[in-house]
Amino acid sequence: MKKIVVAILILVMVAGSLATVLYYLLDLGGSKDPFAGIPNPVIRSHRFANLAGIDASELDLSKSGDILHTVTFDAATKWPDEPKMLQGMSPQEIMEKGKYLGLGLKALHQEGFTGKGVSVAIFDKPIPRDHEAWPETMTYIEALPDDPKMSQVHFHGAACASILSGKDGVAPGVHLYYFAVPDDGRPYQRYAQAMEMLLERQSALLPEEKIRIVSVSHGIDPDALAGNLGGARDWADAIGKASEQGIMVVYPGMPQLDFTGIGSKPGKDRDDPESYEPWSWTMAKDEVMAKLRDAKVGSWDSARKELSRLLTADPSLDRLSAEAIDTFIYTVAYYKNVSTFSEWMDAMSRDQSGVLAVPADYLTLAGVQAPQSYTYYGSGGLSWSTPYLAGVLALGLEVNPEATPDELYRALEDTATAVSGMSVINPRGFVEALVETPN
Repeated sequence: MKKIVVAILILVMVAGSLATVLYYLLDLGGSKDPFAGIPNPVIRSHRFANLAGIDASELDLSKSGDILHTVTFDAATKWPDEPKMLQGMSPQEIMEKGKYLGLGLKALHQEGFTGKGVSVAIFDKPIPRDHEAWPETMTYIEALPDDPKMSQVHFHGAACASILSGKDGVAPGVHLYYFAVPDDGRPYQRYAQAMEMLLERQSALLPEEKIRIVSVSHGIDPDALAGNLGGARDWADAIGKASEQGIMVVYPGMPQLDFTGIGSKPGKDRDDPESYEPWSWTMAKDEVMAKLRDAKVGSWDSARKELSRLLTADPSLDRLSAEAIDTFIYTVAYYKNVSTFSEWMDAMSRDQSGVLAVPADYLTLAGVQAPQSYTYYGSGGLSWSTPYLAGVLALGLEVNPEATPDELYRALEDTATAVSGMSVINPRGFVEALVETPN
């Protein structure tokens, strides 16, 4: 049981903020509200604020410093006048610079490496079909055509499609099969249904047309898998069937490849691996853990008490830090009866050095408001790293269609660039390695 608990804790900390945690985890048996008696956070910093669609014209941001790159915003965001505005680049400049996904992709695309001839799939929520970012070759498939929720477009899927195969994406030349699943709280079940549809379609495709990669920005909770909660085992079985046919299913927590997030601030040289820093979520949870250690917490109760205090007493509290604190509180409540305190502390302090680092932060991605709409995300998650990784794999298959999944995963790790303890994904090195060593 303890091994499962630790695996879940690691998935929680790798996955991201509390919203992601709750998306990943089902109720693990605790009927007591983990936030009973916990105060609402008092957020004093605009760092990592979500201002998408928000009228912020009355805010005074002039004393917030150069943090605009951390803020999420779109064309509908209303900014204050210049005297009350954030320092640094303008929102327009940041929006434009955020479209480039970096790490040599522009040069690769100019040289003709775009993923052309490779078919990939995304399983995610419905998206508008008329956005300018989508490739002309996109095939849109509704997993449940008669479900009324299929008409409810969602930012998440749009962002993932934008990263993998958008006009500014990692692999803009791929044939994208977008499998839209309804946002009805049963993702595992819906993914399994989508995979069944994909495999049925796959049987009718010519060998050179077959789908080689599936990108799903959703991990599998080990405890849910053990009890088949929410259809998790059915989804795992579906992944197994796809793998038997040589299809790579890319998702957070996948056993074949461990990956985390990174980001390069707009204005830096995004082609230079040295411009990248650890994922904003990693930094937020590390800051929380440092404060717990400084407070010398030694028990579940003392940790919960200190986390509760930080929500109102921390003068630098921002949105992401508040989510990290909430995530710590959540895990304390659910694991104090099945894990030791030291195991919990170790898992929450998990070292990410050597793990493949893939861009997640500071990206401008397709929106859902209009065919030309975009949103800049000042902080991202493995939801963004997953399609990036899938896109790079597609570039590898373009140059070496006979490469096996194991060879591709190994090449990703072998060609990664070591930067300040991180192992940054290297699209060019990966592609060149596959060109030089074809089967």
